[in-house]
Amino acid sequence: MQFQLNLSLIASEIILILISSLIFLVDRFIKNKVYAFVISLLTLVFLNFLIFFIPFGKFTYSYSVDFYSSTVKLFLLFGAILLVFVYYNFLQDYQKLNYGEVYALTLFSLLGASIAVSAMDFVTLYLGIELLSIPVYFLIATNAVYDKKNVEGALKYFVVGCLSSVLLWLAIGIIYYQCGTLEFKEVFFNSAQLPNKNYLVFAALILIAGFSIKMALVPFHMWAPDAYQASPIPITAFIAGIMKLAVISALVKVLMVSFTPVRVEVRELLIPIVLLTILVGNVMAIKQDHIVRMLAYSSVAHAGYAFLGLISAEFYGYAFAIFYMVIYLFTTIGIFAVLTYLARLNQDYMMIPNLSGLSKALPMVSFLMLVFLFSLSGVPPTAGFMAKFYLFLSLIKGGQIIVAILAIVFSVIGAYPYLRVLKVIYMDPLPAEPSKVSYGLTFFIPSFVTLFLIIILGIFPDYVSSFIQRTFYLYLSLLYFHF
Repeated sequence: MQFQLNLSLIASEIILILISSLIFLVDRFIKNKVYAFVISLLTLVFLNFLIFFIPFGKFTYSYSVDFYSSTVKLFLLFGAILLVFVYYNFLQDYQKLNYGEVYALTLFSLLGASIAVSAMDFVTLYLGIELLSIPVYFLIATNAVYDKKNVEGALKYFVVGCLSSVLLWLAIGIIYYQCGTLEFKEVFFNSAQLPNKNYLVFAALILIAGFSIKMALVPFHMWAPDAYQASPIPITAFIAGIMKLAVISALVKVLMVSFTPVRVEVRELLIPIVLLTILVGNVMAIKQDHIVRMLAYSSVAHAGYAFLGLISAEFYGYAFAIFYMVIYLFTTIGIFAVLTYLARLNQDYMMIPNLSGLSKALPMVSFLMLVFLFSLSGVPPTAGFMAKFYLFLSLIKGGQIIVAILAIVFSVIGAYPYLRVLKVIYMDPLPAEPSKVSYGLTFFIPSFVTLFLIIILGIFPDYVSSFIQRTFYLYLSLLYFHF
């Protein structure tokens, strides 16, 4: 079989490889590490514009540039631009971590995310997921220069990551045995002709289990608190925001292209897992005093909320799941930008009781925390409220009324950890006037851009949610029907 390889289709991936490799090569010889920040920022900004000019098409049968993958990459790259500012802000006070490799590993991980969302067969998908994950193991472990115990978080994530790889390969083997192919589209056509689809349902369950480890769904969630706390703060934001958006986007693509014939069966298997994930994440977040561990457990719950869209087993539910993770990405970057500033002031601020009376000393920072925590808890008029509203609406439209009611009840429980933080900040007395650090553009840009997006998308959510839904329908239309 002959292919005409159009390298322009993978231009963004080629640039990511070249720039990240360049940083690795020259970092040892350049003392001022600002160069890595500048190169990474310019690269990501350029790629964000380049997405609009890359043509749609297939680079072999394993890789495709289309409406869906380009839309997800746009959100990923935009989030990465904001996150690079948080990196720079953090590394100014943590000079032992201030190496170009931090930026280079992040770019390599973004390369894996790009491959995963553009994959059109299961082997390419697996390679993308692994390339997304492997640099993160090293990024988590970099914090060991300040505390050797932080290696434990990286090792835990590495071990469960190995389990995820095993489950993915097991699922891929069953799919190939049943369908005789690993291409997403061909799996759909071949599976529709199977007289007994039980093995395919079993393969889908194992595949979702493999992805659940990356998403930190129950019962594969216990790595998250240790890994989040062990990581440098911007790396935690990368794992919780960009990485999870890439993983769920890849999973949604597989479910809506390959497993449509068994989507109802898959939904029934997902319901108890997702509800348990939301409940456990919210309840465990209540008892945490370390704010990063609290956000780690809340990220478990938020992954469960995103999976509510998959329970609807309809394409609008899948679109709302992506919309939810996009909003969660913006909120996560915003709140970790604030936490980065607080960590520069005093590392003790990572403990919730030590935030006592912060609103009296740092009113602007406290207001930012207020908006971001309101968005996480789903309080109107923030975007977090609309994202949850759309997910609950998709459940009701899909006939899952009991699941919707339980999810709403669990979300009320999940508001407590965020309200507790706000109570400490706004109602408790200020013990002493804290020292202050200048804000700078690297704080203002990520925090206020995300603040603006969260408020605007809370008032006018249809612009992004409708765009994502149209992306789904255009992608599927062009995949199966050629005009």
